[in-house]
Amino acid sequence: MGTLNFEFFLQMVCSMIEDETNAVSPNQLFLSIMIGAITILMISSSAGPAIVKPLLLDGSLISDGRFAFVFDAHESIGEDGVVSVVGIGSSVTQYAMNGECMQNESTVESARFYNVAMSGGKAYSEMVQIPALIRAQPDVVMVEVGPNSLWGWNGDGWESLREYHEFRFQLLSMNMASDDIGGWYDILEPNDRKYIDTASIEVLDSWSEYTRDAIEEYLRREIDGVTNSFGFTHSKYVPPVGSDEWNQYLSKPNWRDSYFDTKSPEEIRQILDEVMPSKATQGVYNPHPNGTQNHRALDYIIHELLNASIEVVLVGVPHHPWVNGYLEPGQLDGMNQTYEFYSQLEGVTPLQMYWEEWPSDAFRDRNHLDAEGRQIFCKRVTPIIDAVINGENPDDVVIDPSVYDLTQEEFIEACTGSNQLFEESNRSVWIQAEDYSHCEFGLWSAANAEWVTETEKSGFEGTGYVAALPDEKVKVGDTTNGARIGFNISFESSGTFHVWIRMSGPNGSSDSIHVGLNGLPTTFGASGLGIWDPSVGDEWSWKDTMGSRITIDVPTPGTHQFYIWMREDGVRVDSFILTMDAEFSPVSG
Repeated sequence: MGTLNFEFFLQMVCSMIEDETNAVSPNQLFLSIMIGAITILMISSSAGPAIVKPLLLDGSLISDGRFAFVFDAHESIGEDGVVSVVGIGSSVTQYAMNGECMQNESTVESARFYNVAMSGGKAYSEMVQIPALIRAQPDVVMVEVGPNSLWGWNGDGWESLREYHEFRFQLLSMNMASDDIGGWYDILEPNDRKYIDTASIEVLDSWSEYTRDAIEEYLRREIDGVTNSFGFTHSKYVPPVGSDEWNQYLSKPNWRDSYFDTKSPEEIRQILDEVMPSKATQGVYNPHPNGTQNHRALDYIIHELLNASIEVVLVGVPHHPWVNGYLEPGQLDGMNQTYEFYSQLEGVTPLQMYWEEWPSDAFRDRNHLDAEGRQIFCKRVTPIIDAVINGENPDDVVIDPSVYDLTQEEFIEACTGSNQLFEESNRSVWIQAEDYSHCEFGLWSAANAEWVTETEKSGFEGTGYVAALPDEKVKVGDTTNGARIGFNISFESSGTFHVWIRMSGPNGSSDSIHVGLNGLPTTFGASGLGIWDPSVGDEWSWKDTMGSRITIDVPTPGTHQFYIWMREDGVRVDSFILTMDAEFSPVSG
C-alpha cells in the first residue's frame, strides 16, 4: 500500500469521527485511529517501507534525509538514458558539486551530473552502494580522495564512528536489493557486518523499528497539524522520489549558507586558530599511503568501477587556503602517494586540486566550498570530465586562469547608472555622487547591499546623495566585495590627484568606504576611509586622509574609471573632488 493511500486512510478515519469528537474521549479517538493504522499495516507486507520512506527523506525520522536517498537515486540515474556523471564522497564533494552548473557548462549533449555525496561519507561507508551504482551504468564516477578520505581506526575511542556506521549500514541495507551484497561485505570490519541485514526478515524488522514513529508522525500531521519534517529548502530535506523537485535535487541539492561570508578575515583567522591545532592532529589531516579500512574500500570501489567499464576520476577538493599553514611539512604525503599509486591504472584520471590555492571567498568554512566555490569547481572540473567522456587526454585540457577569479558579474545582478562621462578641467574635477556612471551590487556577505540615491538627510549638495543600504552592520574589510559605484572621467592630465570625499555616517560602524582608480583600491589598510567623529556626530564632512593623504595616480590622459566601494553599509557619500593641487581644501573654500 502506497504512502498516499495510507495518508488518505488517516484522513478518512479522521473525517468519519470528526462529528463525534465531543462524545468520544481523546484516548478512544487515538485508539480507533491506531487500530485502523495497524490494520492497514497487516494488509500489506510492503506497507512499512511505503509509509516510512517519505518520512526518512523529509527528515521527520532521521537527522538528514540524504542518508536514505542513495538507492532511489541510482534507480533514477539508471533510467535517465543519457550520458551521466556521478559524484560520490563526503560533504566536501556534496558542497563542491553543483551538477546543474556542470550540465550547463558541459559540451557533451544532454549530459547529466549527479551529486550523491553526503555528510560523513568516506570510501568505507560509500562502497556499499557500488553494486547499485554500477547497475545504473553511469559513464563517469567522480570519487572523492582527500586527506579526510585516507585514515583508519582501531581499538577504543571510536564510539561516534561506530554509531555512524551502525546508522548508515542499517539504512543502506534496508533499501538495497538482495544482489547488492557484493565484495564490499568482506571488507567490512566484523563488528560492522552485523549492521547489514542480509535476510528478508531482518530487513522487515529494521523497517518496523521506524514504522511506529512514522505512524505517530502522520497522526500528528492529521490531528495536530504539526510535523517534524525539514522545510523544502533545508539542506537536510530530500524531495519525494519521482517528483520534479527530486529530479533537480539529484543534480543540485540544498546547501547551507556560507558561514565564512558572515565573518571578517580577522574573524576567520581567529576561528582557524581555535580549530586547526586540534584538527591537525586528527585522522582527517593525517592520511596514510595504504593499509587502512578506507584504502581497502577505495581499492574495491576503483576496481569494481573499472571492471564495469566505467571511467573513474579521483577528485581532490581544496580546503581553505590558510588551512595548510597549520600542518607540518609532509603531513599529507600519504594522500600524494595514494594519488600516485592509482593514477597508474588505465581508466583512472587524477584530478587533484587540493594543493590549488582558491580564494578565501570560495569557502563556507575550513573545508567546504560555498556558492562561489561551486562556480569555480564547475568551471575547473567540467572540461576535464568532458575530455574523459570524449576519450580525449585530460592533460591536454587548458583551464582558463580566470575561472579562479570571483568576478562580480557572475554572482550579482547589474544595476543601472547614468553612463555619464565627466571631464577633468584645470587639473581638477568635482562630481556629485548620485550622478554615478555605472554601479554594481555587493558580493557575498554584502550581497544585499546597493548604493541608493536619497534626500532624507539634509545638507547635501546637488540633487541628493547615495547611501549603502540596507544598513545591516555588514563590514567587508579590505576587499572590493562591497557595493560599487563608478565614474567615467576624461582626464586632460596624467599624474597624481588628491582625493576629497564629502560623506557622513550614522555611527562608527557605518561610516567607511574604499576608493580607487580602474578597479584598484588605494585605501586598503587600517579601517578604509572613514568619517565618524564622536565629537561631531552624524554630519556631512570632507575627508582626504586615512593616516596619510589619499591620492590616485592617473597613468595617461584619457578616460579612466574612479570607483567608490562600500566598506561598511549605512555610509553616505554626497560628492567628491579629484585635484592635482596639493594645497586645495574644500573646507577652506
